[in-house]
This record gives sequence, C-alpha cells and structure tokens, in this order.
Amino acid sequence: MPDKVEQNTLSTNAPASFSLAASALSRRRFLAIGGAAVGAIGATSLLAACGSGASAGIANTPSDTLTVGVFQEPDTLDPGATGLALSSLIASAVFDPLVWWLPTANGDKQFYPGLATSWEVSPDATTYTFTLRQDVDFHDGTHFNAEAVKATFDHIVNPETKSRAAKGSLGPYQETRVVDEYTAQVVFSAPNAAFLHEMTTVLFGMSSPQALQKYGPTGFGNNPVGTGPFSFVSYAAQDHISLTKNPTYKWGPEAFGAPGPAKLTNLDFRILLDSTARYNALQAGQIQMAMNLNPSDIQTIRNTTGLTHYNMPSTGQPYGYPLNVKKTPTDDLLVRQAINLAVDQDTLVQSVLMGAYEPAHNVLTPTTPGYDKSLDTMYAYNPDKAKALLDQAGWVAGPDGTRSKNGQPLEVEILIQSSNGFDLPTQFVVSQLKAVGIAATTSSEPFTTAAQSYNNGVQNLSAIFYYDVDPYLLKNLVTTEQIQSGFNWAHYSNPAVDSGIAQANATMDDATRTGQYQQVTQTLMEDAIFLPLWNVSGIFSAASNLKGLNFGTTGYALFHAAELA
Repeated sequence: MPDKVEQNTLSTNAPASFSLAASALSRRRFLAIGGAAVGAIGATSLLAACGSGASAGIANTPSDTLTVGVFQEPDTLDPGATGLALSSLIASAVFDPLVWWLPTANGDKQFYPGLATSWEVSPDATTYTFTLRQDVDFHDGTHFNAEAVKATFDHIVNPETKSRAAKGSLGPYQETRVVDEYTAQVVFSAPNAAFLHEMTTVLFGMSSPQALQKYGPTGFGNNPVGTGPFSFVSYAAQDHISLTKNPTYKWGPEAFGAPGPAKLTNLDFRILLDSTARYNALQAGQIQMAMNLNPSDIQTIRNTTGLTHYNMPSTGQPYGYPLNVKKTPTDDLLVRQAINLAVDQDTLVQSVLMGAYEPAHNVLTPTTPGYDKSLDTMYAYNPDKAKALLDQAGWVAGPDGTRSKNGQPLEVEILIQSSNGFDLPTQFVVSQLKAVGIAATTSSEPFTTAAQSYNNGVQNLSAIFYYDVDPYLLKNLVTTEQIQSGFNWAHYSNPAVDSGIAQANATMDDATRTGQYQQVTQTLMEDAIFLPLWNVSGIFSAASNLKGLNFGTTGYALFHAAELA
C-alpha cells in the first residue's frame, strides 16, 4: 500500500507479503477459525540482530510511552485514502480489518478473525459474506455493525475521497449489502479472488460512520476514528502524531497472544525527515524506535549493546524506477532495455546501501506470487550490451561518450520524491547511465506533488516502491486505468496485460492464478517498463527493551502487545 509509495534517507514504505500457496484454507468453504494461535510473531524474530559491541547512550528504562521516529510526513491518516506505506503503518494502530492474515512461527501465514468472526466466499468470488462481532465500539462510541462495513467501503469508492491505494486494491466493487445488523455482504461486479487477501490489509480498516459523516471524505484523514488498540489524539504537521490506548479493546488477533488492551499507554510517531536525526535521537533515548536509518548507522546498531535491528522481507514491487513509455527517449524499447542493462544492482546494494537490503532484478519481490526467478537474469548487468542496443537505436556516442541522434542528446529526466531513500542510489544510477552514454538530470518533489507530476508524465524515470498482500497489486501499477490517477507512472498501456490481470483475478485455483501472473510479469519484463533496484522490507531499529513487537505480512510493525519492559 502503496506505501504504498516513497524520502532523503533509505526508506521502505507503502503499500505487504503473502503466498497464495501458503493458505491451506479453501476460498470456497465457510471459514470460522477459533481462537487458537498457530504461532505468534514476536520481536525476537530470526531477522532481528541484537547488538553486542559498544554500548548505546540510551537508558533502556521501562516506560508506558513508545516514541517512534518516522521518515516522512503522512499524506493522510485515512487508510482508505492514503498512498503511503508510512500512513498505513500508523493506521494499523488505529484501525482493525475484518480479517487478519498473519505470519506464523513456521513461516507460513494464517487467517484469524478480526472484526468478523467468520466469513464465506461465493464459488465465483463475487460475494464475500461476513458475520461480525457484536461487542465492538469505535473510539467515538459509535457501535460497530454491518452499516459500518458499508460506510467504510462506500467511502473508499467515493470520488471525493480520492483514494490512491485502497480503491485499486478493492477491485470491481459493486456494493455492500446489509443483510442484518451483524451480517454484511461485500459484492463485486466480477470475480475478485484477490479480495481474500486484500481484505486483511489496513487499507480496509473499519471506519466510524459517524466520523465519516461528521468530517467528510477529506476531513476524516485529519480526524481518524477506528476500533484499534490505540485512538487518535493529535497530529502536528512536520512534528508528531500522538495516539493513546483504547482501554476497551479486546478483539486483537489471538496470534499476538494479547487480544486485550495495549500494554503501552501512549504511542507517538515523531516526524524526523533526516535519517541522522533519527539515529541520534535513538542513541540519545529521545525515541525508542526508528525507521529506515542510513545503512552505515544500521551497521553500527548491529554492533551496539542496547539496540536491536529488524529487517522484515515484504511482498510487493521493489524500490525502483518506472520508465515512462510515452516520453522521449524512454518511449523506445531499446533505450529502456539499455537502461536496465546499464545498472548493476548488486554493486548498488553493496557499495551504496552497504548490504542493508537485497538487490532486485524483477518487477516483483521474491516473496510475491507471480514472481518468476528465471526472469532475474533477463537484464543482468551488461554495459557492453547496453551500448550495442543504443547503437542499434541510432544513438551515436560523441567524443566525451555522451550519445546523440539527429542533433539531440540522449538525456533522461529523473524525478524522485524528497526524503524517500532514492537520493544516493540515484547518484549511483546517474553514473552508471553516463558510462553507457546516457545523460541524466535529477530533481525531487514531495510525494503529494511528485505523484501528480508522475501522473502527468513529466519525467522519464519516476521513483516508487509498493507493498501489498496479493499480486493483484499489478492492477494499481501497470493497468491502463491507473495512468491518470493511480500508480501507473510508466504510462504503460497494454490490453493483453490489462486482460491478463483481470483473468488472474477471476481464477480461484492458486497454482493456475500464480502461473497467469507469471505470464503477466514476463510481458512487463520484456517491455522493460521498470528498473528494479532493491527489494522492499520493513526496516526498524529499536531499544532492546522493546518487547512484544509483532510484524504483519507487509513487514509493518504492529504495536498491540508492545511494551518497554
């Protein structure tokens, strides 16, 4: 979600990880899962590296307030409207989904009841019927029922909401039917197999109908009201977001082992755009958790007593650049292929990112169904082949190596989002492109304006990373309908891809569906519409006395059972 998209540090947003094959539950049978946890996900994940070297200057003292240093300004606190993964992370503490889909101790994923106690999917995946809990109230006192489910989904598709991620992820939504007070049916105009997983994301966190009406489609983002373990207190732009414990909370997922109220009294998110500022604040004990620190600081933390580092692999699209197929010179397939061949992702990760991430060579991350490992070698680093393709396209190298054709230099415009992790990597990419004769100019804008610029197509290369729980994420990224207001920043339009994604989403068999997405990704790779750089993951550093931290399938940190012991 999207995060699902986006800053001046190494960041990993918006937009989730999942495996269709991981679910042993049939889409076609009634699901009524009890309270037994298959396996809790704790802060002592194997991916967590605890420091053992020099001691940090942090107190590591017990506290009822956790302060998290975040890397960017949220675009909105409305999960149904956001386009940023950071906003989704914050929203995960305020809103609950109808159903949870969480990692287990053995690495699989399991469905758990959320605000729905059970659910049923029609054989054609057009109707999802939810039986709801009857003991839930929103933070403003509004009672949760089927009308709230209807209000939430209708809010997402309301054009005035201007939903960036949720609307696309929702698919062919038709209506929500209120069967009775505690039974809701979400109905689609076409089969929507992806919704089995998409319904578990915070993008579809249930929102208070009273608050939606009171604040309107756009005002709700500054006054979010959900049912989650924490309720919204305040938001000061460029400074902080403050949440406080919901004392009546008792419907958290059993996987966390603590479905009751949060152990923390206060959860604060401090907006620190500069990664060095986040690192220093963590070292000084001013914050107890930090997102997306610089790779060099991550290396230090791994060897520092009193600090812990987490790297949680995620599903989605890697960090990278969509290549605008409608703007010269990236409207030429040979130029796009040459750009892909000219960049050495392995060296980028080792020399610039200092091994903090995994290099990406595909349009999807390895944990995403539809990922085809055989495609990783399609654009293996080969600057000589890149030069040959540019020769073939008629771009002639001059005395200084820069290429031109018909008196026009071979130049691309790269527009990145400010404070979004692309600054240093972009410098590396510019140098790699120069080595094969492609000149590049770079500029940056905040996400809100950059997204509009991308939709307008002013750039050759834009910057994106995208988290999601289903390969249906490709609908938001590459289908024709997403060019003007979605995340199709490559301005790519291919009827075969559009229909391929729709066909996959109408397929109930997991293996067949995954194969269909692999065919789509092969076409996308052949058309060279995306330059992958490194794979998305949840990157967090924290005081070692932060216990009970959980992670969802998206790699987001979840604070339901967290405590500073």
